Amino acid sequence: MRLFEKDAMQQMHWTLDDIDEQDYQELMSVLNADENEKSVDPAEFAKQFM
Repeated sequence: MRLFEKDAMQQMHWTLDDIDEQDYQELMSVLNADENEKSVDPAEFAKQFM
């Protein structure tokens, strides 16, 4: 968790308060997401704009 806090502060300019105010379970869900959890195939999505 400390590494995430460090990265969030450096890359997203979050404060410690910003991090502390986040829902831990939701944060971990987002951080553990992988390519298989896409709701839409990117190629199919792109077709909408062509």
